[in-house]
Amino acid sequence: MQIDAIVTDLDDTLLNENAELSDLTLSVLARAKARGIRHIPASGRAARSMYPYTSKLGLTVPYIACNGSQLVTPDHQVFDTVCLDAGRAREIIRYCKARGFYVQSYRDDDFYIDAECDASVSYQRSSLMNAVAVGDLEAFTTFPVPKLLCVHDPAEVERTYPDIRAAFPDVEFTISKPYFLEAQPAGVSKGAALKRLAGMIGLTPERTLVFGDSLNDVSMMAYAVHSVAMGNARDDVKAAARYICQTNAEDGVARFIQEHVLA
Repeated sequence: MQIDAIVTDLDDTLLNENAELSDLTLSVLARAKARGIRHIPASGRAARSMYPYTSKLGLTVPYIACNGSQLVTPDHQVFDTVCLDAGRAREIIRYCKARGFYVQSYRDDDFYIDAECDASVSYQRSSLMNAVAVGDLEAFTTFPVPKLLCVHDPAEVERTYPDIRAAFPDVEFTISKPYFLEAQPAGVSKGAALKRLAGMIGLTPERTLVFGDSLNDVSMMAYAVHSVAMGNARDDVKAAARYICQTNAEDGVARFIQEHVLA
């Protein structure tokens, strides 16, 4: 497999079950880099939340954050942001809260919530971002936001997904984890961001290898000739991919690169 670039989701893909970059993963990516293969992380996480991982990867080209709303330089500066209109964001916040969702919005290195709760504490711990309680998130959101994150149990997320897409046809919705329903501006996705980035740094679909596990990864799989779903991926993501590798707990990304790219 002749590859110029490797694009990887982070959670449940490149990161193991402990949300860590394994020694094998770091070693294999370093070998790929030594061969001139560029690595592009592409995550639903905001740029600040990706930093603990991207800072370890020795990146040479920009990467993708916030499901494609942000492009970030190799030295971790956001240089391109597409935002959701504040008025539309408030409408989505109202819609989701009326259905029992916990909702948070983003700006810079912070995320904003109504009040501290189990979901916000858990997210702050996993994202390493700063939570700011504002009392009334809907009223507070008077500025454009790169995305909204809405959290509920997986069954409710799946049930709401088609309904909210119909209610807001001018907004891009995706599912990044079974309990995460995310909203971005129309036309914003990891795949759209990858196409923008491809024009900047000279990528081609034929020489790009993409890995992912969830719905927010399908758009970038559609860009690349060589798309790989994790063994732990959703069934509909596996159906969209050309290959299936081992799970993230088994270093599936690293082992696939070893076998198909570096061998």
